Amino acid sequence: MPTPYLVLARKYRPQRFSDLTGQEHVVRTLTNALQSGRVAHAFLFTGPRGCGKTTTARILARALNCEKGPTPEPCGQCGPCVEIAQGNDVDVQEIDAASNNGVDDVRSLREAAKYLPARDRYKIYIVDEVHMLSGPAFNALLKTLEEPPGHIKFLLATTDPQKLPATILSRVQRHNFQLVPLGKIVTRLREIAQAEGVAVSDGALALVGQQAQGSMRDALSLLDQLFAAHAPGGEIGEEEAAQALGALDRGIVAGIVSAVLRRDAGAALQGIVRAYESGADFKRLADELAAHARNLVLATLPEVRQELPDHELRGLAETARGHDPAQLARVFELLQDAEEDVAKAATPRHALEVALLRAVHLAPSGSLPELVEKVDRAFAKLGGERVAPPAGARLQREVASSARTAAIAEPPVPNGAPPPVAEREPNGAPQSLEDRWRTLISAVKAARKMSQAAALEKGVPLRIVPGTVAVGFKSPNDALALEDVDSRRGVEAAFAGVMGSAVKLVIEKLPAEAAATSLAEEKERAKGERKGRRLQQGREHPAVRAAVEVLGGEIEDVRDLGEE
Repeated sequence: MPTPYLVLARKYRPQRFSDLTGQEHVVRTLTNALQSGRVAHAFLFTGPRGCGKTTTARILARALNCEKGPTPEPCGQCGPCVEIAQGNDVDVQEIDAASNNGVDDVRSLREAAKYLPARDRYKIYIVDEVHMLSGPAFNALLKTLEEPPGHIKFLLATTDPQKLPATILSRVQRHNFQLVPLGKIVTRLREIAQAEGVAVSDGALALVGQQAQGSMRDALSLLDQLFAAHAPGGEIGEEEAAQALGALDRGIVAGIVSAVLRRDAGAALQGIVRAYESGADFKRLADELAAHARNLVLATLPEVRQELPDHELRGLAETARGHDPAQLARVFELLQDAEEDVAKAATPRHALEVALLRAVHLAPSGSLPELVEKVDRAFAKLGGERVAPPAGARLQREVASSARTAAIAEPPVPNGAPPPVAEREPNGAPQSLEDRWRTLISAVKAARKMSQAAALEKGVPLRIVPGTVAVGFKSPNDALALEDVDSRRGVEAAFAGVMGSAVKLVIEKLPAEAAATSLAEEKERAKGERKGRRLQQGREHPAVRAAVEVLGGEIEDVRDLGEE
């Protein structure tokens, strides 16, 4: 009978602490604990999948029960070492908490824990995916976990420590496992490929490592798949690896981003066609495009180190040198936003194409100083005089001067502020109804009744006589802020302070034939007129016209920051 094939993930599973890849901080702590005799009774190993949690638990179990131990270097030849590696040691039990998550399972474990080990030094329980235990099961485990017998060790492993109760976390020694860096994954894969006698290019190994996303077990499974797809003889190249693993062609991704940076919409969309013909998933393609744009941005920052193969880093640096950092950052931002749009879109391909076109047409093609220089040169041509670069200060002075000129030339518009109470008409006649109404609203504002003042501005004064102020509203909803008894009393008190006697506020329905306008309507009309004048002045200003000529587009709005 032929020997069953053993997959690479099991064949090259680490058997010693020194074999673990990318978890040096955990290895150092456990090794020191074994050497000093400070081994806790319960450990919790947390981290992403495939980074070595269960493997470390097995190695620690061998280190504790080795006939030459406890030792950080188990011999691997004695009975406990061999049987623990094979998974059939009577005193080391591996429990899958996903299928044994009930309180009865924990009670059985507690009963068995009372008895001494049959042969080994310690009775060890390795509980995988411990977060899957039920609430009652956790409660049943608390006492045993806090004060276990001296011959018991608990090794818990989970990918989701947030689901563990705080009472469990406080009773264990926690070790956080990390994703394995790409460089270390590629180095380990190269060693295994050489041991298996298969020639694999650096690009193919880097692709396998990137697809694994920090998981060493995933990387070995992908490498196994790559070996199976490759015919004997010859070297496995990057293109063959991409086809075998169903990965996106890195050349297509880089080509699309390069086309966007060159503002070549046709080439960018042709890259989408190539990706579609190769069977790419557009959500994944959007993620890869954003990741490549990010790598280009980081390539402009020498102090940031990227975990990428050397040949990719050189290519990214060369591409990044040919483009402005502002454009790279803007393209990265737009492609990052596109990830969510593509994920939610009914037609992901269309959403991705729209995002690429937006990146082509909206991303700046130069830095801000360069754009300012272009604007100033265009302005110089319009003004008939030559201006030497840089001219950013000239442009700022022109804009500021335009703003001051507009402020002087613009005629004042009534802003609703009432004249003082003592003010009279030039001929000594009493104030008009509108002037007295403005004075009353000003008194309400002075009393900090802003919502009531805003409601009154929507009304039209009908009568202002001693003891009564009658206000008409076109819509009953405009007077809602005045219906409350306390609010109305506050308004009447403010009116009384101006008129010198008690006042009653009367709210009436404004007749349909009334042509009078409220203060709110007058303010809105005046605001529209000011906006129109600002927009006209902005469009006619030489500096703005020069900017539009250089940058393209048109002026849609000019805002006064004082009105915002």
